[in-house]
Amino acid sequence: MKSGKNVGPSDAEARDALARVIASDAFHASARLQQFLSYVVEEALAGRDNAISGKVIAMEVYKRDPHDFEAGQNLVRVEARRLRRHLAEYYAGPGKTDPWHICIDLGGYAPRFESAKSEGLSARASSSPTARFPYRNHIILAGSALVLALSTIVVTVVSRPGPAETSASADGASRTALRMRSVPALQAVNLAEQARGMFFPVFDTRRQELALEMFQHSIKLDPGLHHGYAGAAQVLATLALFAADTEAATAFQDDANRMAETALELSPQDAWAHGANAWVLAVYGNLDEAMAEARLAVELAPQDGHILDLAGITAVLANAPEFAAETSSPVRPRSGVGRFGANSIWGASQYMLGNYTATIEAFTGAPESGAPMSAAALVFLAVAYDHTGKVEEAERIVEEFKETWPDFPTHSILSRVFQNGSTFERDILERLSKHGYQKD
Repeated sequence: MKSGKNVGPSDAEARDALARVIASDAFHASARLQQFLSYVVEEALAGRDNAISGKVIAMEVYKRDPHDFEAGQNLVRVEARRLRRHLAEYYAGPGKTDPWHICIDLGGYAPRFESAKSEGLSARASSSPTARFPYRNHIILAGSALVLALSTIVVTVVSRPGPAETSASADGASRTALRMRSVPALQAVNLAEQARGMFFPVFDTRRQELALEMFQHSIKLDPGLHHGYAGAAQVLATLALFAADTEAATAFQDDANRMAETALELSPQDAWAHGANAWVLAVYGNLDEAMAEARLAVELAPQDGHILDLAGITAVLANAPEFAAETSSPVRPRSGVGRFGANSIWGASQYMLGNYTATIEAFTGAPESGAPMSAAALVFLAVAYDHTGKVEEAERIVEEFKETWPDFPTHSILSRVFQNGSTFERDILERLSKHGYQKD
């Protein structure tokens, strides 16, 4: 193969370079990116590099309908950005001394091989924002707790284990650090923290739109902080999930991914950035990577209520009810302010696990605990009552649901939250139908 004016690697050397990458930690939880990279490398080795296109990758790697051209192209563009970021991370770290580096240049998808001895390669790698900040290299957290505390800049007063003065001191230090940066920086983070408390109920589209406006203003106040981007990513992904048409959903998804990538570049070790990215990936359907990001986010901030909620709803979408239950458990310590969705996530996870009594307890106790009560909560409650043989209660809840949310698109929502035609979707629709509810 050729690489610019230099002689490229042999086929064996190219496949060795590929094998090193896909076996790395940067790619171990990303089966689709492994397939993407393997496909384009093998096509190039077969002499078909000029035929590599977004449409072909969408069909061959992501099994997308060739007639859904725009959605497939957008997906590949998003995945290519992620692939480039993962490659930069790998070659900035464990793959730095690999004999050959695989490059996917902007504007195309065909691979280019560059010798590690080529002039300028290390300079380009070190100048990349992602290369400078390999976001999965979170092992350094143990020795950099103070730096992390200042870089994440959490300004909302939270209740954490330990003496109250410790939290007050940490919060004061964060505010001082922000004030030293600028007044707009302090305002930007305050606004983003307020907006993230509006995430639940996720089905309230107007609420999401208001939060998005706040996050966008936070970005305008200080584009160099990650908070606004992480928040915008989570809202845009939510709007994509519940969008009325494919074109709107695709636009929301693309914007959500850009926001998540920016948040990760600005603060690669921040739990919110990873939690938002997990939700974006789940909405895209990249469920394995979504769960890897969700677990990392929880590892980084195991008691942050918002992070736990993001991880929990990601797990529901990824059909991982055990992890959803773990993050939303009523006995798990949670910190932060705002309206948490833990109760709803716990109830949904218990339904998915077949624990219908626990589902009933979760949703009947929601008003007393101040947890958000939504149309989806009544759906789960009615179905759980039916499962436990409490027919009259199920009928009462279905009637309440029909009166309170007559236009709620139950079928379309279920087909997006659960895989279309899944056991959960069929079970819910059949049991609602028994009590007089017709599909939208």
